[in-house]
Amino acid sequence: MPHYGFAIDLRKCIGCHACTIACKEEHEIPLGVNRCWVKSVEKGTFPDTRRFFFPVLCNQCDDAPCVNICPTRALVKRRDGIVDLHADVCIGCRACMVACPYDQLFIDPGTRTAEKCNFCANRVENQLLPACVSVCPTECRIFGDLDDPTSRLAQLVRHEPITVRKPEKDTGPNVYYIGADQSAIRPEIAARPLMFYKEGQVTLRPLASPQEDPSSPGDPRVDYDVPHLKPWGVDMALYLLTKGIGCGAMLLAAVLWLFGFHNTITMIVAPEVAIVFITITAVILVIDLERPERFYYVLIRPNWTSWMAWGAYFLTLHGVLCGLWLVAGWLQWAGVLDRLALPAIVSSVLATSYTGFLFAQGRARDLWQGPHAAADLLAQAGAEGSAALLLVGVLLQLHGQSIRVLAWTLVGCLAVHLVLLMFENLLTPSATRHHELAVEAIRRGPFAGIFWGGALVGGVLAIGLVAAATMSASALAPAVMASSAVLALATTFAWEYIWVEAGQSVPLS
Repeated sequence: MPHYGFAIDLRKCIGCHACTIACKEEHEIPLGVNRCWVKSVEKGTFPDTRRFFFPVLCNQCDDAPCVNICPTRALVKRRDGIVDLHADVCIGCRACMVACPYDQLFIDPGTRTAEKCNFCANRVENQLLPACVSVCPTECRIFGDLDDPTSRLAQLVRHEPITVRKPEKDTGPNVYYIGADQSAIRPEIAARPLMFYKEGQVTLRPLASPQEDPSSPGDPRVDYDVPHLKPWGVDMALYLLTKGIGCGAMLLAAVLWLFGFHNTITMIVAPEVAIVFITITAVILVIDLERPERFYYVLIRPNWTSWMAWGAYFLTLHGVLCGLWLVAGWLQWAGVLDRLALPAIVSSVLATSYTGFLFAQGRARDLWQGPHAAADLLAQAGAEGSAALLLVGVLLQLHGQSIRVLAWTLVGCLAVHLVLLMFENLLTPSATRHHELAVEAIRRGPFAGIFWGGALVGGVLAIGLVAAATMSASALAPAVMASSAVLALATTFAWEYIWVEAGQSVPLS
């Protein structure tokens, strides 16, 4: 069985874009999206300038992140090394776009499913060269079998100095570049214009991309590229908030029950809040899909290497346990609640923390890597669940020790969240340039205002107000407590929005 790969000799590429056009024609790719394209980067100061052309296409990785994260097994690694996509089972969740470090997947506006280069598998299976190879006028594209030592490709890879894109990601890319300039192959180096044009469309500079320094006019700069797309948006931040409330409320109810708090909050209010917000979470997730009518594919054909597939089952289990808890609470079946408490705690933790591992599967985004995300999501869920229960408790004029425990839980969880937030974004040095650019966008860039004023100062203020209201006997204490609970929810949402958006603000190609 062959193992197909590509080599591109950049010393021969003239930037004619024949490959892009041939690919569009072969696969009927709509306007505004591409399976492959040619980026160009300029260096130097007039008249001593030089332009580098850099053809970009899917790397058909040996360890393909898009295959691992796809929840429905729509993406598959074939025996011949080609990563192919079955559009008929794609739900359009865009997780593959988040996972690909090379920015090589997109949503086809016609089918509303993911699309990508597959080395023209339809042609290869008929002993034809990929369309881009067959039209290249300088023959800078070399396609062949990497396992065949007599093939031209294998000999080039063996004897020529080659470069691959982002080797630090350990994906095992099978596209090799000869004569690549670092300013072209590494998107974090070259400055990007405020705007660039692509097929009649105007796209603003990615938020965290390097900007041209007027004092260094000879620095490399991108003068042609595709739009920088953000697969996930504010809807993902809303999902994090509603899931945090739904999971946190049930988690606190089960923990408080085990500590002897057998009352309206733990038996009725908390499971009702959990059910409402877990339902909202499910609605957000389904609506966010490009093909929402296929949402159940995640359950009937799950990919067990994908945390999104595991998450679908965790959320389903959590919803079922919340429903059982509410029924047992209404009927005052204390024995049943005793047996449900531990499973409810486990399901709450799983349904909360899996998202941290899901985001970490987005290997393209360095801001999302590391185990801290799952821990922070648990802290946020505790804060959001206790804030929601406090707010409902104040509105229903509930009193007692449970309210005080919830208030101090909010203080503790919010404090842990703020410590983790500052540790990750202010105290820990960045390991990669990609991570550094994302953190700079948070500290001093477009997210600075909402980070310092909303996520940090707002969180500290919420902690102070909750603590003051808890220790006060004033008639205004309930109103202050309710206001601080709303503020706490706002601050955690502010960070969730920043985390989602800033992580995707650095260019990948």
